[in-house]
Amino acid sequence: MMPQVAEHPWSEDSLFAKARLYLDRMESNAVDDWQFGFWSALSLELLARAALAHISPVLLADTENWRNLVYALGGAPTAKRFSPSSIGTKDVLSRLSELLPAFNQEVASFFAKHVDRRNSELHTGDLAFVSLGTSKWLPNFYQACRILLESMGKNLSDLIADASTAQSMIDSLEDAAAKAVDKDIKAHSQVWANRKEEERQKVLAQATTWATKQAGHRVACPACGSPALVQGKPSGPVTTSVNDGEMEQRQTVLPSSFECIACDLRISGLSKLSSCGLGDAFTAKSTYSAAEFFGLYTEDDLEEARQEGPQYDPSFEDDFNDF
Repeated sequence: MMPQVAEHPWSEDSLFAKARLYLDRMESNAVDDWQFGFWSALSLELLARAALAHISPVLLADTENWRNLVYALGGAPTAKRFSPSSIGTKDVLSRLSELLPAFNQEVASFFAKHVDRRNSELHTGDLAFVSLGTSKWLPNFYQACRILLESMGKNLSDLIADASTAQSMIDSLEDAAAKAVDKDIKAHSQVWANRKEEERQKVLAQATTWATKQAGHRVACPACGSPALVQGKPSGPVTTSVNDGEMEQRQTVLPSSFECIACDLRISGLSKLSSCGLGDAFTAKSTYSAAEFFGLYTEDDLEEARQEGPQYDPSFEDDFNDF
C-alpha cells in the first residue's frame, strides 16, 4: 500500500473528517427534511473518495495532467498557475467497483442514483429530496457506508451516531431481499410441478444445451433443478500462469444475476442471490496462446502479410546473409 499523505486535501484523513462533518449536518435535520437526504449524498461521495485515498491518494488524481499525480503524493507544484484536479464521481465509482469486491453492482447502482439526486438538487429546478421517503434509500445508504468504512478498517460507529439503528436497517434490507426471492422460488417451483412430464423433459433439454453454450457459471436452478446460469462482474486482481505453453488468466467474479430458461426464474442482485445459495463468488478463466497474450505475429500472420504485400515474389526470400 502507498504511504498516506498527511494533512492533504486528498488524504484519507481529510476526506473522512469532512464526510463525518457532513454526516453530522445530515443527522441534525429531521429524517423527513429534504436536507437530511441532501447532506447524506454529499457525505457518501466524500466517504467514497476517502476509501480510494485509503488505497492511495494517487487514485484520486486526474491523469490528464501528470502534475496531479505529483500533487496527490504531496509534491509541490512544478508549474505556475497549476490548479490540482481530481477525478469525477463517475470515475470514483468505477474504480471502487473494481478495487473493492464488496462494492458490488447493487451498491454501485444505489451510489450512482443517490449522487444523481444530489446533482438534480444542485443543478436543476427539481426538488430531488423533498418527497423522497427514507425507506427508498436510507437502508441502502447505511449499507454503502458500512462497506466503505470496512474497507478503511472502520466501523459504522466511527461515522454514524446511532450505529445500532443503522445496522438494523441494513439487516432489514437483507431480510426483505431473502423473503422476496424465497417467494419467487416457491412460485416458479409450483408452476414447474404443474407442468406435464413431457413438457418438462423438453424444456430441460433446451436448458441443458443453453447453459452449455452460454457464458456464465453453471448452477442448478433452486426452483426446478434444471441447469441454469449465474452471471457476474469481475472483481479483484487478475492472476496469470503458464500451462502447457498457453497463458491462463483467472479473476474472481461476484454474482449479480441468475437465469433459468426452463422455469423462467430470474434473480437480480447479490443480496437476493446470497439468500438462496447462489451468491458464492466464482472464477472466470481465459486462455491465450503466447502470441495472442503478448500481441506477437504468428508464422501464419507473417506469411499472409508477405502474400498480400505489393511486391511479393516467392522466388526471392530474405535469407539475412547479406554483408
